[in-house]
Amino acid sequence: MIRVAWRSMTDNRTRFLLPAIAIVFGVAFVTGSLVYGDTVRAAVEGAPKDFDVQVEQRDNKAMSPATVEQLRGVAGVGGLRPVAEGPTFLVGKDGKLVGTPGSDGGVGFDPQRHKLTSGTAPAGRDEVALDKWAAQRAGYQVGDKMRVVVAGTARDVRLTGVFDYQNTRIVQGGTLVAFADATAREQFAPGSGGYTSALLTAAPGTSQDALATAVATALPDLRTSTADELTGLEASDNDKLTMILLIFAGVALFSSAFLVSNTFTMLAAARAREHALLRAIGAGRRYVLRMVLTEATLLGVAATVVGYLLGVGGAAVLKAQFAVFEGAPVPLRPFTPATVLAAFGVGLGVTLLAAYLPARRAAAIPPIAALRTGLPPTGKSLRRRNITGFVVTAIGTLMVVLGRGEQTMIYLGAPAMLIGLIILTPLLAAGLTSVLRGPLTRFAGLTGTLAVENTRRNPRRTGATASALMIGLSVCAAVTVPIASISAKSAETAKSWNSADIQVEALPFADISPSVADDIAKVPGVEHVTALHQALLPLEKGALQVTGVNAGSISALVPLTIREGSLDQLGTGIAVQSGVAAAHGWTVGSKVGKEKPLTVVATFDAPEEFGADALVDTANIPAGELWTREVLIKAGGSAEKVRDDIRTALDNPVLVVQTRDEYIEAQAAQFDLYLNLLYAMLSVSVLIGAMSVVNTMTMSTMERIREIGLLRAVGLGRSQVGAVLRIESVIIAVIGALAGVVSGCLIGAMTVSGQANTTPVLPWDRLAVFMAITVAIGVAAAFVPARRAVRIPILTAIKTDTE
Repeated sequence: MIRVAWRSMTDNRTRFLLPAIAIVFGVAFVTGSLVYGDTVRAAVEGAPKDFDVQVEQRDNKAMSPATVEQLRGVAGVGGLRPVAEGPTFLVGKDGKLVGTPGSDGGVGFDPQRHKLTSGTAPAGRDEVALDKWAAQRAGYQVGDKMRVVVAGTARDVRLTGVFDYQNTRIVQGGTLVAFADATAREQFAPGSGGYTSALLTAAPGTSQDALATAVATALPDLRTSTADELTGLEASDNDKLTMILLIFAGVALFSSAFLVSNTFTMLAAARAREHALLRAIGAGRRYVLRMVLTEATLLGVAATVVGYLLGVGGAAVLKAQFAVFEGAPVPLRPFTPATVLAAFGVGLGVTLLAAYLPARRAAAIPPIAALRTGLPPTGKSLRRRNITGFVVTAIGTLMVVLGRGEQTMIYLGAPAMLIGLIILTPLLAAGLTSVLRGPLTRFAGLTGTLAVENTRRNPRRTGATASALMIGLSVCAAVTVPIASISAKSAETAKSWNSADIQVEALPFADISPSVADDIAKVPGVEHVTALHQALLPLEKGALQVTGVNAGSISALVPLTIREGSLDQLGTGIAVQSGVAAAHGWTVGSKVGKEKPLTVVATFDAPEEFGADALVDTANIPAGELWTREVLIKAGGSAEKVRDDIRTALDNPVLVVQTRDEYIEAQAAQFDLYLNLLYAMLSVSVLIGAMSVVNTMTMSTMERIREIGLLRAVGLGRSQVGAVLRIESVIIAVIGALAGVVSGCLIGAMTVSGQANTTPVLPWDRLAVFMAITVAIGVAAAFVPARRAVRIPILTAIKTDTE
């Protein structure tokens, strides 16, 4: 049986090529996701852990020296290292940041942890040491001058030493800048003389959990995290990314199943005589079934092996592309048992499941019927299938529509709706071709009529081919609509909540120095400037979130509606949002605050996106207790010139200075980046859908060589034959695209329709691109089959027995 199956595969290797490639892509996607995820997890879990418990203040304030001394006395503490650390960005020689956002940090130099490989430890305020991987990447050597950004401020420093140290941040491509201990405490815990955290090691016989419990009991104002918990949190973030990648891999494999199934279905028709001869010489149905499944097994194994190797290569490229683990001794983990089982499980599983029904049909062919000139067409009615499809589609659609914004309902309803549409694709194909028959006959003449009739000839095959393309385009549309809607809302919000000509924001994970607004105010052409500082004002019960502003400029930069009082006295008082004031029973003249009460001078309303419960002058917020959100600027002249002057004055690579138009465009562009990333992951599924159309057109053309020869014999020219095949291919592709785009748009629209202040937006430009790509796929899919078909001499084609 294996020899027969192997000979059959080698004889039909060109027919098995595209389904094999589809399985290769799907398995490669799965393998690459798992290998990359395992490698990241191994890097995180394998990073050295030189502490057992991390301790911080619950209010995220600095930890005083007195608290550190109290920690030393807690039972079970074997060692303690107070730490002053915070976000620190290393600027390269080209003026760009070095490292990985979110993993770059600064810390006080600790000779026990940071083993110098060259130079000396930093001592002065303008001296630093670098981890060796950062120094290598940036090209810095001991004695070099360089720039770092700390607490939002860029300053020049001198590199005094390079040290060898490895933690999870460095392993993930981050940089570590070490300052003198006093400098680190001044920068990261200003005004307190303390530290940001403390790292504890457990005494012999004390576990991490026991030590954390002892600290929490003795000092309840402190927050404790064990080393294992922190590692688990970082690993879980990686697991989420891996799961997202696997979801897209699943979509690709689902599309592959239709391509495999269609291939075996058409092969069953083409090899009817072969199966009949086996039956005639004594082979039973089970033998034929097992033989076809053996072919599927051989196909699945070969494709899985190739896909596995391709996936490992892809993971290696990702590892290098994102500079993760650079310099760290963390190799790829390509052959873990779970990854091998998963890859072969999905590769073989999808292939065998997709081939099972065609194999059963092949085994059910009676010898006498199969010995006829061709495989008799199935007389099985589509009535039961259509009823099932209608019911499943209706249930899924109802869940999606009624779920409006309720994610669980949509997540359950969307797959049901797509499955129902897949079941209905033969009916959809028949209906759409009936609609297209008239226009195509009118504009394309005989070629249009022939193309329509060919697609109607086998609705099951047409539907299965269209389904593979439908799946990918449906998911594309389903993610496009929500992101386009949120992008439009974000751009609208950016226009309405302030009237600034220029805005300054920090890069992700970076800060804005509280003094930036003062520096900007000195730039010529700046009329008004205010930073938006976030802080908490303690109340008798709880706290009030306040926004620190420039009292003299805020009205010129944010459209505030004053309900009561005036902002004239905001410099010494507080203005409260009207809803917040009503909730607390405050009016103009009320005292707000616990330690240093401020008088309410006004109540106001503002755009919701402004996000301020109360306004105070920045001078009334104690230093070190505020966080700067952004800076708003009103220019007196050309906004572009003032923007350039501000950039020059600040000279800070973590600050993004933009005009109003640039800011609005950037808000929309950030979503385009996410969308393009999703398209990249979905491109595999769409490509497999396109391959399904190519496969169907290739194999169906081979089945119809005699028919094409007869058409040419009665006067149909080569160009007309090519046109018939191209139109037929485009019809199949358009059926899948329409079903996919319409269903995806419905799912996407319902996903955002229940969200507050967000209206579904249909991005017609992108949807038009989807349809244009579909037509291009249809035209391209017919190119090679048409070229081969018309090159066969007419008499040879007529004599060909392709069935």
